[in-house]
Amino acid sequence: MRFRTALMGGLALLAALGSAAAQARELSVVAEAFAPYVFEERGQATGFDYDVSKAVLARMGHTLKLSFAPWKRALLMAQKGETDALLDIGRGDQNEREDFLAFPDEALSGTRVTLFYLKSKAFKYEGLFSLAGKTVGTLAGYAYSPDFANAPYFQREPVETHEQNLRKLLRGHIDFAMIDTAVGVYTARQLGVADQIAYEPVTISGGKLYIAFSRSRGLDALAREFSKTLRAFKQTAEYRAIFARYGIDPASVAPPEF
Repeated sequence: MRFRTALMGGLALLAALGSAAAQARELSVVAEAFAPYVFEERGQATGFDYDVSKAVLARMGHTLKLSFAPWKRALLMAQKGETDALLDIGRGDQNEREDFLAFPDEALSGTRVTLFYLKSKAFKYEGLFSLAGKTVGTLAGYAYSPDFANAPYFQREPVETHEQNLRKLLRGHIDFAMIDTAVGVYTARQLGVADQIAYEPVTISGGKLYIAFSRSRGLDALAREFSKTLRAFKQTAEYRAIFARYGIDPASVAPPEF
């Protein structure tokens, strides 16, 4: 009896291990380069949201294979079910992306979008009407607030990357570039033009950023598990160490409370 019990227990353990191994998978994830949140450096994926996502998925027994694409293409890939997940995405202005992506309850980080401008052209933001007659560089495929997106008294010019917007700003082709503060500052430093560009401290829009999983690939349960694991991971020293490597206070990019 003891031998039979031990044998059955051993078989159960092997079955459990086999099941866990079968569930473990390499997840294909797409992102737009959004430094310092997620980007490529010397051929390697990096960024604090990438590092956090990779660490959380590892705790769940999964690996993350990241590829980069312009935002509009990345969004289309998610809509067509051509990837397991999209990294650093918001729910959309009307939560419309929930139709094809499963979002964890717990967000990775937050974005705070401001207006970047040339230091040589002093500017003070006093509401959307202060943009009257101006041209604002935006990003194709991004969701902006209805007030900003539909205002008739200034122009919006979408491009594929934040770097393109800053270059257009430097050449005088646009008056402002609407970019997340952390991304704009980092990109300006990388281009060597941080001394020529300033940004308005007023946050025009912001939101929560997630890693969202494909509904067409049946990953809703994975999104729920990721949320629980991420919430616990945020309490660890490993989580704080990730941000320390980038010289960033986690509170400065924490998800906004709304």
